[in-house]
Amino acid sequence: ILSLNLQGYVRPRDDRGRWGQDHDHPFYYPMLATFAEEGNIFDAASHWKCFLPVFIHVLVVMTMNKLYRRVAEKLTDWENHETTIGHENSLIIKRFLFEAFDAYVILFYLAFFEKDITKLRGELVSVFNVDTFRRLLVECALPLVIQRLGKDKDHLAKMRKKTDSSDASDIDTSTRLTVEAERDEYEQFDDYLEMLIELGYVMLFASAYPLAAFIAIFANYVEYRADAWKLSRVCLRPR
Repeated sequence: ILSLNLQGYVRPRDDRGRWGQDHDHPFYYPMLATFAEEGNIFDAASHWKCFLPVFIHVLVVMTMNKLYRRVAEKLTDWENHETTIGHENSLIIKRFLFEAFDAYVILFYLAFFEKDITKLRGELVSVFNVDTFRRLLVECALPLVIQRLGKDKDHLAKMRKKTDSSDASDIDTSTRLTVEAERDEYEQFDDYLEMLIELGYVMLFASAYPLAAFIAIFANYVEYRADAWKLSRVCLRPR
C-alpha cells in the first residue's frame, strides 16, 4: 500500500466514475500520495524520480524476506517434523508463499483491481529490471570483489607463517584445505526460489512486458556461470 501511493498508482480523482470521493478508495492515503505529485521527491512524471520508490520497494522486500526467513526457520523448528524432508517441505511452502506475495501483490492489484495495463507495464518493467540488476550485483559482482580482495590469500599466508614444516607441499595442501573448509556453504534454496519468482514474472505478465523473457535468459546465463565459479572459488564445495 505504501509503495502504491508513493509511486502514484492510487489516484481516485482519475476515475470519479468509480470513486466518488478520494476517501472512498480503500488504499488511498493522501499524506503518502502527495510525494508522487508533480515537483515532489517521487514525482511520477519524472524520468528518474519515479524509480526512487521502486528502489526503496526492492530494498524493503529484500529486508522483509531476510527477516521472514529467520521467522520461518524458527516456526518450522517448533513444528518438530519427524523427517528432514517434512521439515524442508514446510519451510519451502512458508518462504515461497511469503516471497511470492511480496513480489506479485502490486502487479495483481494493478492488473485485476485497477485494470490499468499502462501502470502494470510500468511497474513490471521497473521492478523486474531493478530486481534483475540487484541479483546480478549481489550474486555475481559482489562475490568476485570479495574474492579479488584476497580474503583466502591473506588467510593462507597467515596459516603458512604459523606452520613450521620442512615440506612446503604439505604446508600448501593443509593450509589450502583448511581455508576451503572454513568457507560458507552454497545456499541452493535461495537460487531456486529466485528462479521461480522470475518465472512468475515472465509467465504471468508476459503480455505486459514481452522483453522480460529475453532479459531473464541473459541474466540466468550470467548467473549460471557465476554460480559455477562460486562453487569452485568462493563457497564450500558441495559434498
